[in-house]
Amino acid sequence: MNHSSGSDQTIIRYLLNELSAHDQARFEEAYLSDGSLFEQVQALEDELIENYVKGDLSGRERRRFERHYLASDQRRARIEAARDLVQMCSPRSSTKTATDDSIGSKFFPSFLRPRSLANWRPAPVFGAAAALLSLVVAGLVFELLRLRGQFATVSEELAAIERRAKESERRLVHEREQLAEERKQSVELREKLENLYSQLDRSSREQTNSQAPNNQIVFLALTPGVRSIIKPDRAVIYPSTRFVELRVELEERESTPPRSYRVVVKAVDGDRGIWTQEGIKLRRRNSARYVMVRAPADRFKAAGAQDFMLTLDALTAGGKGYEELESYYFQVTASRR
Repeated sequence: MNHSSGSDQTIIRYLLNELSAHDQARFEEAYLSDGSLFEQVQALEDELIENYVKGDLSGRERRRFERHYLASDQRRARIEAARDLVQMCSPRSSTKTATDDSIGSKFFPSFLRPRSLANWRPAPVFGAAAALLSLVVAGLVFELLRLRGQFATVSEELAAIERRAKESERRLVHEREQLAEERKQSVELREKLENLYSQLDRSSREQTNSQAPNNQIVFLALTPGVRSIIKPDRAVIYPSTRFVELRVELEERESTPPRSYRVVVKAVDGDRGIWTQEGIKLRRRNSARYVMVRAPADRFKAAGAQDFMLTLDALTAGGKGYEELESYYFQVTASRR
């Protein structure tokens, strides 16, 4: 069959079952929804059957046609019906006629066979009216066969579409089940993470609470002669720290009468005083001589600095003033935890 149209060639390949499964499915969806394309498919199928019956197909086209069309009883019935109609319009040899009659008898009763209509000759008394009636009956039979063939083709296509729809539905159900399982696993994982975060938060709070009482008072010993700026004495205060207790040791001296002492703490930056305490008594332990003072931690926090200088003054003999004895450099840093 010689067709210049690319769409006609696609239809012929579809009719001969030579398209891939994907292309065949797309083509079926197109022509079942497009009335003009459906009519074009039916017309080309009738032409293909007629060319086969007449012997107009090439050897290759004939083999392709027979491989697909002769495999179905319904398509073989359409081929036999087309052969009978072709023979009605063109005389054949008696041998060919006998063969076609034997094939046609398998599908039609004797009174409906197109061959019997073609061989029937009306009596002269009926004339042209009888001949006209014969043509009308033959046309009706041809139309019935054509519609039956179309119905068979559409039934096959609908069955194929239904199978594909069921397969798609099964895949959709499977995908929904997988999605539900993944959602379930996601919910379980989220719950585990939330429990873990809750445990970590509770552990952190318990640790903070257990450390808080120990951090309320921070102790720092200041030793005489230690004036290093590179490695000074250092204390760390926490949010829960209330006091910084300073033990200020004095150098050993000859016997001195008991005196009253004063401690002044200043921030090194700007020489700003942050805390002062007077009337401090000297303490002794073995050979050590020292004074103990307790400064509020808030004073160090409010200073906004970490470098401090403590000056130890002693009350003069007349009790009218203080004289400086020692000075101590130290650091106080704040921790956020």
